[in-house]
Amino acid sequence: MRWIKKAIGYTGDETQIVVMGQSMGGATAMMVSGLKLPEQVKAFIEDCGYSSVKEEVEYQAGNLFDLPKVIRKPLIKTMSGINRIENGFFLKRASSDKQLRKNTRPFLFIHGGKDHYVPTEMVHQNYAATNAPKFLWIAPLAGHAMSYPMYKNKYRQVIKDFLKNIFVNHCKRLHKRI
Repeated sequence: MRWIKKAIGYTGDETQIVVMGQSMGGATAMMVSGLKLPEQVKAFIEDCGYSSVKEEVEYQAGNLFDLPKVIRKPLIKTMSGINRIENGFFLKRASSDKQLRKNTRPFLFIHGGKDHYVPTEMVHQNYAATNAPKFLWIAPLAGHAMSYPMYKNKYRQVIKDFLKNIFVNHCKRLHKRI
């Protein structure tokens, strides 16, 4: 929110903002989407963000460390309790899903089809969570945060089409009202 307000202060009230983030930044963009935002924020783009901290930690405990579920559950519960003490919230409360349900602005979701760090299933959860206009592109062979490096032209085109759809169609709707 501070960056959004700073951008508006720097560029003026007429500015139009698209919030975009990748990986943790994608999760951040989703979390911000559910806040009460200035009208200058027009849309969101997220690339390979997780659906919740708890789900991501559970997944990584198995994927990276090969911990059996019998160990994962109490470990994550303990971590969540420590996080509550240190940061003021349990891991399950850090949910993109909950924030996306509050979002009213257009959203583009991007994810690698071969992402083994943030499982591709999570983008489908995120996509389903928002009722705002939404678009989804899966980069078929891309791993985590590799959609752009592997598909530069397509990535740019998807974003360009999304922005064109948002801003050109928005301008057409405004023109019809005048």
